[in-house]
Amino acid sequence: MNYERELTQFRSYLEDRVSSGTVRVYVDALRRWFASLNGTSPSPKAAQAYVDTMAKRKSASTVGVRAHAIMRYFRWKSIQVRLDCPTIRMGEIEYLTLPELAKVLAACTTVLERTLVTVLFDTAVRISELLNTELDDIDWDNGLISVMRKGGRKEEVNISDKGLAALEEWLDARSSKSKAVFMGLVYYDAWTMVKAIGKRAGTPLHPHIFRHSRAVQMLMNGAELHTVQQHLGHKSITTTANLYGRFKAVHLKELVPAW
Repeated sequence: MNYERELTQFRSYLEDRVSSGTVRVYVDALRRWFASLNGTSPSPKAAQAYVDTMAKRKSASTVGVRAHAIMRYFRWKSIQVRLDCPTIRMGEIEYLTLPELAKVLAACTTVLERTLVTVLFDTAVRISELLNTELDDIDWDNGLISVMRKGGRKEEVNISDKGLAALEEWLDARSSKSKAVFMGLVYYDAWTMVKAIGKRAGTPLHPHIFRHSRAVQMLMNGAELHTVQQHLGHKSITTTANLYGRFKAVHLKELVPAW
């Protein structure tokens, strides 16, 4: 089999669908797997054997990312494959389920509080990214907002109709016509506000929990790892795998198939 031609074609397939960083990681993962095949054709059985061998000597995050790359390869070939790979062992991140989020929203007492909670969850942006947005950063027609990521990268992020409605309500209610959407609200004040909402809701909160919650919700609803990576703006898919590779046991029940 011509592995290099296969890699070139797979790279071309990925380039229009995922970030350049993910392309590099996935192609490298596939090249390593192909090298282990010793000239034989790639197959789901060979892929699982490779993952099982890696699991004995590589970190869970490395195995997970490479397994996702191989599954993406098979998807490109129109073959549905689910590889069994080890759970990424990290401390459980704190996140909210949708019913818990609804409880938090119900505890909001002002338009600003509802807007912050809604948009932080909806977009999964960092609080600093949201607080720095200006009116011109909102693309109302296409459902996008532009945010400044870490390292000075400007990126567009999807925002739903629900998120746009929350922003519109806030802009109508605010007392200033400032071009800054949140009128110069600083991190400490937003953090204090979120903590107060959590106290009323009986749920410990911090601004970043909404980002975590959105990522986990996406994964539990079947989103691919690279999709979550792009939505969150992680440069490396490994970061996404490390952070969100482990659900709370009680919520994992929803993903474990009955038998």
